[in-house]
Amino acid sequence: MSTEDEYRQNRIKKLEGLRELGVEPYPYRYQRSHVIEQIREKYGEIEIDTKSEEKVNTAGRITNWREMGKTIFADIRDQSGRIQIFLNKKVLGDAAFQQLKLWDLGDWVGVEGPVFLTRTGELSIMVEQAVFLSKALRPLPDKHAGLTNRELIYRDRSSYFTSAPEERDNFLKRSKAIVAVREFMTGRGYVEVETPLLQPVYGGAAARPFTTEVRAIDETYYLQISPELYLKRLIAGGFEKVFTVCKNFRNEGIDKTHNPEFTMMECYEAYADYNDMMALTEELYEHVFKNVNGTTRVLIGDEEGEQIEIDFARGWRRAKMLDLVHEHSGIDAAKLDSEGLQNALLALQEGHRLFEEELPRGEVRKHTWGELVQIMFEFFCERHLIQPTFVIDHPLESTPLCKIHREDSRLIERFEPFAYGWEIGNAYSELNDPIRQRCLLNEQVEEGRGGNEEAHPLDEDFLAAVDLGLPPTGGLGIGIDRMIMLLTNRLNIKDVILFPFTRSGKTDSEKPEES
Repeated sequence: MSTEDEYRQNRIKKLEGLRELGVEPYPYRYQRSHVIEQIREKYGEIEIDTKSEEKVNTAGRITNWREMGKTIFADIRDQSGRIQIFLNKKVLGDAAFQQLKLWDLGDWVGVEGPVFLTRTGELSIMVEQAVFLSKALRPLPDKHAGLTNRELIYRDRSSYFTSAPEERDNFLKRSKAIVAVREFMTGRGYVEVETPLLQPVYGGAAARPFTTEVRAIDETYYLQISPELYLKRLIAGGFEKVFTVCKNFRNEGIDKTHNPEFTMMECYEAYADYNDMMALTEELYEHVFKNVNGTTRVLIGDEEGEQIEIDFARGWRRAKMLDLVHEHSGIDAAKLDSEGLQNALLALQEGHRLFEEELPRGEVRKHTWGELVQIMFEFFCERHLIQPTFVIDHPLESTPLCKIHREDSRLIERFEPFAYGWEIGNAYSELNDPIRQRCLLNEQVEEGRGGNEEAHPLDEDFLAAVDLGLPPTGGLGIGIDRMIMLLTNRLNIKDVILFPFTRSGKTDSEKPEES
């Protein structure tokens, strides 16, 4: 029998012992008068060797245990904090004190009694009555080392949050941030809506979908990669401002900023364009950061390295993609046609081994001008965009769902906001010309037939909505998970998702390194 099995069997014997004493080890409920934080706030100034007249009822998990003859000092912890409990044989009585031999670290208990301050200055509850609430059959992680295996940290969240209760704060911030997002959007007249997660046609993003079968109708469906096409159908139907906070699913790579299942806020507004969406983005970020952190300034970076202060107050930098490419690569793509840009890149690669790995020389002439601009931007520019920046005016080829730029027909009115080198959203002046929209989506269908798994299929229901008449519209998508990473200074997306994707049955040593 393994040590873990022996441990479990010992706990089960104690469980049976409780039942033999007439104690129900898993009661239905327990009424608390206070959570632990409230007790600390109310009695934080109590004097040594005095007791409160009031008796408090509270509950929590046993996280520490110190026996001193006829007295036991233990710690219990709830979501709000920790407090010491004082268990004395004379106060509890012989029978109740004997029952404590069946208690273990990790068990849940309710206690009642007055509050006092020990001579060592520890706020405590003098327990006059104790109620057993739940027997734990598995040990708590080591209180000093906690969980150290990263795979177990992400898979065994119950143990992790027990051993590192301070980490729960990040997820309380996440919850508060999503509430703030909803408050901001509804406060500006947006209506929250829902879109189907199971869709007969996927679209709205360049991504590979997850596929499933609906047995009742024997048809193939896809998990939503984006709510975009459904939300724009609502604008065509007469809604003027809509938003959703939803899950998207993309069957792609997994790394420190990508999880196959992630959370987005996406919104559309009639009569608006991408300039309006830029204003909305920076106002939203400012609102959320002030509400959650009390300030728009955060420190981002590894604690062992340099931390950078980033300010999310409105007034973000606006930079054209072509200008950034020129600044960081030295090539002025705006002045070159496709062949000229191809030649410039081939010359650049002769002295730039890393870029040649990114874009092999034999692949250069297979790409259009716009595709090359995108590749150059991702390689040369993204990592330099530390302070909040709107990267505006992307190449025409980057999406089939956006209006042509009103001043340059090679470009579209699209922007992506960046911070700390991460893309944190996406927005357009939405394409609402039904003939052009059908033409572009038909081109995507042909690309899909040519092997591009991220090309858009043809969504006739969406095209019918555009045919009905889509007013001028601005659209915006914001990545909630990356917003929380910035709010909490977490450099891995798994640290801000309660149950991130993990490889089933694999340990870290069996997994490839994340990029």
